[in-house]
Order: sequence, then structure tokens, then C-alpha cells
Amino acid sequence: MIRRTAPLFAFSSLLLAACDPSPMRPPCGGDAECDPGQVCVDGRCQARPATDAGEVGEPDGGGPRPDAGPGVTLEEISIEPASADLVSVDGSTPARTFAVVGRYSDGMTRPVPGPTFSIEPRSLGEIDPASGMFVANGIIGGTATVSATAAGPAGELRATATVNVRLERTILVTGAPADAASRFAGPALSGDARRAHTVYPLDGAVMPQNVYPADIQWLIGGAGDLFRVRLEKPHVTVSAYLAHDGTLRNHWLVDEAAWRSLAQTDPDDDAAIVVDRIAAGGTDVFAGTPVRVRFARAALTGSVYYWDIVRGRIVRIDDGTATRVELMPAPPVARDGARCVGCHTVSNSGRYMAGRLGGGENIGAVFDLTTDLTGDPPPTVFPLVTGEPSSIRWWFSTWSPDDRRMIATFDEGSTRRLVLYDPYAGASVPYTGTLPSNVTHPAWAPDGSQIAYVSGINSWGGANTTGNISVLEVTGPDAFGATRDLHLGTTLAGETPGGNADSYPTWSPDSSRIAFAHGTGSRSDTDTPPIHYSALYLMQRDGSGAVRLGRVSAPGVQTEDFQPRFSPFTQGGYFWLSYLSRRDYGNAEVGTRDGQRQQIWVSAIRVGAAPGEDPSSVPYWLPGQNPASRNISAYWAPRPCRPDGESCSVGSECCGGDCRPGPGGALVCSPPPPDRCRMVNETCSTDEDCCDGLSCFANVCVSPPG
Repeated sequence: MIRRTAPLFAFSSLLLAACDPSPMRPPCGGDAECDPGQVCVDGRCQARPATDAGEVGEPDGGGPRPDAGPGVTLEEISIEPASADLVSVDGSTPARTFAVVGRYSDGMTRPVPGPTFSIEPRSLGEIDPASGMFVANGIIGGTATVSATAAGPAGELRATATVNVRLERTILVTGAPADAASRFAGPALSGDARRAHTVYPLDGAVMPQNVYPADIQWLIGGAGDLFRVRLEKPHVTVSAYLAHDGTLRNHWLVDEAAWRSLAQTDPDDDAAIVVDRIAAGGTDVFAGTPVRVRFARAALTGSVYYWDIVRGRIVRIDDGTATRVELMPAPPVARDGARCVGCHTVSNSGRYMAGRLGGGENIGAVFDLTTDLTGDPPPTVFPLVTGEPSSIRWWFSTWSPDDRRMIATFDEGSTRRLVLYDPYAGASVPYTGTLPSNVTHPAWAPDGSQIAYVSGINSWGGANTTGNISVLEVTGPDAFGATRDLHLGTTLAGETPGGNADSYPTWSPDSSRIAFAHGTGSRSDTDTPPIHYSALYLMQRDGSGAVRLGRVSAPGVQTEDFQPRFSPFTQGGYFWLSYLSRRDYGNAEVGTRDGQRQQIWVSAIRVGAAPGEDPSSVPYWLPGQNPASRNISAYWAPRPCRPDGESCSVGSECCGGDCRPGPGGALVCSPPPPDRCRMVNETCSTDEDCCDGLSCFANVCVSPPG
């Protein structure tokens, strides 16, 4: 860079010399290019200015000055202060200026002119490279390393310091008294009968950083009670105060700004959530039991499409929100007059959705999710025919990885078989090989090599009490090979719950694992006796190492967890598995406690676990659902990571990994520091973002083939 700009500096010096009576001074790009005792100012070397007495390191203010003369060299630098502690209160942006001092060869310590400052990670704030002023952004807390460089006689000298940013937020929810904080200042008492008893989030849950704020719920509380909800990590504390006016319903939906700070600060530490209570008319503080959750460095971007059974509608929730979008308020009318669409699947690209129409007609339809589906009727990819002969029919379906084909189960009386469809023509297509019969719940592997399904069934798929997990080899385009049983449902008959029914296989994004449900039956509804129980299992793609997901489906109990489905994401060192469950969500006022209503939950499944090892995590409830309804079948329609300059809420949403305030102050995706490359499976914008030997493919750093 200096070689490219030196001629410009020389030309400027000649121009300046014409009106400057001082001798021509040589051009420079830094102090190192000047003679001893000189510094580079405005691109020209000049004598180092004298300094006042009392410089750092000068005894009695009378030691040698920076211009002490030839032979005095800079030997070592350090940053002052070596450590700084800043506190951001309610989003404020505190600042601190760092300075560089040097130890010179004459034994004196003096300020070093012209150092360059940087900071890592940059997520905590910005530092001015020239002045050393650091300004915290008030959004993310934690510890960062401040670095400074200066030119020495033998090359660049470097020093580091530490800055700690702590966030403190106090929130008075409407109705809380102004002195609420002081009322909780005294010692807290224990007492299980009088504490609030937090029931959501679940203790030990793992969530992605961009998940919508949790609705914290507890059981004990009534009119006149006062609550303090505390959310804590080492570098962030959020304290919210709520007064129960008779309509509180014992919950607090966390402030979004506070939640985002909690999710991104100290990402390797658990967050503790505590609800403390002061009973009406009293002064004693009853301490809540901490619930701990962990935020993975992950962002599940895109949209979730799930089935609201009660309304017979597919509902969409976009990432980072809790808003239900009625994308298709008036589904096509089936021959039986029903306006219902269900048993849906979403293609791997997220563009297309296949669904089954009617209460029992099972006429298949394909919808383009990029088009407006709010019309009546909504447009379909191929024309629908509800009269006889009708359009193609199916029960359950799965898309090929390239969205080109669809495999579905076709019901012919007592025979259920797989059929290969062209989803854009609405017609079956010829193929080579044999497709199996007496099967259901097909699932095409993301790598395209196999199709998993349930064999040995005794019903149409929604009410099986028998079933095995099998696979069909895909040998080429529209070509199929041998079938093989991977897991027999009868092998788990002695477990709790028992039963002989394996159901709903689903592939991990890398096609290495298969999750499935096992229990007394595949139907999760509670209104059709007998009531079935089910737990979730995970095995290798060859059927070995089957293990119960114990943090999802607790061991030794009659769990009620069905229909697992992997999201297309591998984020933060986890696969992400959605499933439906009749377990309690929160309390009875705002949740589903004692209601047995099916809801969608999500569990993080650790990548790289050994065969037979349980890699599951305690789940979280998918925000945005209607807790008063019954919800099943969540499909993620993926969205690529966000490029530099696009708006964001957390860094894990960004291809470069950093979400920071932009020029206008709003959060935008920003490039990672040039000295911090992205590792395998981390997001990226270009090949230059990735570490040596890796390339950026589909916004992810990957190893080259072979």
C-alpha cells in the first residue's frame, strides 16, 4: 500500500514546497519510514515535537523526551488501562479511551504516537482505530480484547488489553410500583408452597439465538402479588417487576431487546431465569428456583409451516417472530365440500408445498409458496379435478432433494403402496425397479440415496399399531433398487411405552441419522380411543445404535411425543428436531397445562455423537403457535443466511457471523474481522470469509470434494 501511494505523497510535497519556505521534507507512509527523532505527519517526515515535562515514566518530569535524539528506539508497548469495566444501563452506550505507552531503549516510558487500535469480538462495540476510543453498543455484553500496534525498529509491536461490558436492564411492567426494586432488596426466603414455581421455559432447554422471546410462566400467584423476573448471565442482568392486578395470568413475555441481549451475551454460558414473589399484603420475598437455558450459536432462518388441525388450515410462522400468518384462508373445496388441507410436506427448497384436500377425499394438490394463496380458490401448480375421475390422490408424501419428484402413499382399499409423481404435472411417471407395498410415511434422504418408510403396517398410516422402519435404495433418476428393514417395531415392545409401532422416520440434514417415533400407535389424537403413547428414537442410517432421546422423551415414563421431523439446518453444532407432544406447555392461563393439546416442540440434537449415545437436549416450545388449538407437522422452509448489509437481530443469522449497528444505527449483518476466518459449517458470504483450504458453498464454509 505504501509503495502504491508514495508517488502521490511525493507529488503533493512538490506542490507544497512551492508555497512552504521550509526545506522539502521526505514523503512517508508511517513513522518507521522517517529518520530517528522524526515522525510522519500528513505524509511527510518532520522533527518529533517536544513534549511538556511530566510525561508518563519521566522522573520528576525531567527525563528524556520522545525526541531524545538518534539511537533511542521503541522496544515494547502496552495499553493503558490494561483492563476496563463498563456498565450499560438500559441500553446506554458507555465509552472508554485507551492509550498506548512505550518503553524506549533509554529506559524511559512515554506515550507512543500514531498507534492503530482494533477489538475482537467486534460484537460488543466499536473502537476508533486512531484515537483508541471504544464505545459499547449497549446490545451485547461480555469480554473483548483490545489490540494496538505500533512500528518498532525491527517490525510491528503489539499489545493487548481487556474491556468488560456489563448490561443492566430494569423493566417496570405496567402497574408495577415505582419502588418495586427496593421491595425485593432484602434477603429471600425459601418455601416451596409459596414460591412462584416456574414451569416455562423448561430447565436445561437449548434454543437458537434468534428464537422469539420466551413467555415465562409460573403457577402460584394472585391479585395483589408482586413479582420480580430475573434473567442473568455473567455480563447481563435483566430485572422485570410485575404487579398482579387480577388479570396478570402469571406470565411475562420477555422484552425483545432484553431477550436479544441475553441470547448473544456470554454465548458459552447458561442463562438463569428466576421468578421471585411477594405475596399480597406481605413483605417477605419468596425465592424462585432458577431455570437454566442455553442459547446455541445458531439461527433457524426461514418459515415454519404447520397444520392447525382444529381449523384444517396450514399456518406459517416466520423466523424470529411469533405471528401466525394465514397464508391460505380458503383452501380448495374438495368433493365432500370440506375446505381442509393437511398431511402437507414442504419441498427442500422451501418453494412448494404438497397437501391433501378434504376430510377423507385425499385429493392431492401442490401449491407454490412464493405466490399469493389468499384467493378463493387459491392457485395450484396443476389443475385440480374433484369430480370423477379426480386428480391424483395420496395420503403422505415426500419430495426429492432437487424438488423434481415426489413419492407418495396411494391407498387402494387394503393395499397401500408408494407411487412416483411429477408434482408439476399432477401425474404418475414411469420408473425402473419396484416400489414396495403395505407401507406409509415415506421420507427421502437429503443426499438422495435412499427413501425411508414404515413397512408392516396394519392401517392407512394415521392409526398404525404395527410398523418397522425400512429403506428403499434410489439407484438413479426415476430408478429404484432393493429394500431393507432397518428397525423392527417389535424390538421395543418391552420398553416404556411399549407397543409394536415404529412411525414417521425423518433424516438428519447430513443423511447420517434417522429419527423415528415408537409406541403403541402412530395416531396422536386424544379424542379417538384408545389413547396411544409414543417416544422418540435416533439411529444410524444403517439401523445400528438405536437410542431413546431421553431429554426429549423422558426415560421410563409413558411419554406422548410423536411425528419427529428434522429441520434442514445444521447450526451451532446441532441438528434441530421438531415433533408434536401432548406434554404441558406452561400454565393453564396462557399455556396448555392439563389440556392434553398437541403442540410443536423443538429439540437440539448434538452433531457428532457416538452411535448409541443420546445427543438430545431439553426442548423449547415453538413460539407463535395457537396454544388453544391442536398443532402438528412442522416443516421448515429454509432461507439462506443474510448477506452483509441486510437487517438482522443476532449474529448467527448473518453469513459473516456478525450483527452490528450500521451507519444509521440499525442492526445489520457485517463482515467478520479479516483475521478471523470461518470454520467448516460456519456461514460465509465469499470464499475469502473461509479459513485456508475451505470454500464458501451455499453460504456455508465447506471442505473441497475428496
